Amino acid sequence: MRLSRRFIAAAFVAAAAAGCSTGANGAVVAPASSSSPAPTTSASPPPPPFVPAVSPAKLTAACPFLDSAEIAKAFSDPNIYDSSEQIPSVQGGLTVYTCKYHRTDDDGSLLAALEIAETPTMVAQKTLLQVAEQECADKAQPLGEAAIYCLSKGNGTDIAVIEPSHGVTRVAHLSLAAPRNDGFRAGYTTLAKTLADRL
Repeated sequence: MRLSRRFIAAAFVAAAAAGCSTGANGAVVAPASSSSPAPTTSASPPPPPFVPAVSPAKLTAACPFLDSAEIAKAFSDPNIYDSSEQIPSVQGGLTVYTCKYHRTDDDGSLLAALEIAETPTMVAQKTLLQVAEQECADKAQPLGEAAIYCLSKGNGTDIAVIEPSHGVTRVAHLSLAAPRNDGFRAGYTTLAKTLADRL
């Protein structure tokens, strides 16, 4: 599940000739101490509580923008899901951050993937929404002024959210594995609004 090349190319062209930063943050791992072994425990510690990103000045990851429990709640899904941040990729000159969501008991069960990127300069929301609509397999439906949802070409559901932030335009692309279902429009709207508020 990747932002389409056409979408990225159009975003890049629409942002004119401005350059973009392609640097990616790497995780820092403390060296193991050789003087004393690490204590062993029989139970793994509970995961830290989810702290949502609220319009950070710099993008460094996608997972902080949406918790797996928020996706499940939007669709009244009783399963317990987890998320994993992927290595950032550079597509068409833009750095794309990706978070994948899956059931905790099955890493291969993909619920959704969230991609976050930003253009090098401000680009009109309407322009990027029109580009996003071209990637739909059916007629895109609005979710407010700056978001749409549609059937993806892979027979899932795509939600695109475009938001100006910190002098650039940020794009959130949430790909749900389940096919589009207009009965879930309230859930799509909730997720789009949550992302728009955090971008």
